Parts: sequence; C-alpha cells; structure tokens
Amino acid sequence: MFNRHHFTARRLALGLSVEELADELQVAPSTVYRWESGSTCPSLRVLIAASRILCVPLLALIEDDGSEDRRIAVALDSILRLDMHKEIEA
Repeated sequence: MFNRHHFTARRLALGLSVEELADELQVAPSTVYRWESGSTCPSLRVLIAASRILCVPLLALIEDDGSEDRRIAVALDSILRLDMHKEIEA
C-alpha cells in the first residue's frame, strides 16, 4: 500500500532531512528510516499528515494494489481535496 520510494523522493526534493520530517510528523527519526527502508509502513492517519507536509496528494503516497485500504484512501483523498479548496476560497 505505502509507496516508500515516492515518499523518500518527495522528502529529498523538498530538502527535508529525516529528522525534520520526523519532527513535523511527531514520530522518532528511526520510524521514518523504517518506513523508507520498507521495514514498516505508516498508518493512514500519518500518511494524511505526510501528504500535507510533502505537498502531494494522499494517493501519491499509496500504491494501487486494489486493497480495501486503497479504496478508503481514494475516498479520503477526495474529501481532503474538497477541504483544501474550501480553505483556499475562504
């Protein structure tokens, strides 16, 4: 489900260190290292926060594997995009 390669590439493109991203996400740097190595995966809640910090749609961080988690993420991504548009219009 988690696209660790895009996650890492985006972090690097923004010039964020593992420590900086971990601080933003309120997790230990070792946790981010484990995500990027593929040892573990972040929760959907953390992925939502990460998508905002990394300035990418939620779906950019989730591979299309046809799972139930992916379908939930698609719905959440739509909701998050609507909320973002409302914030911009206000």
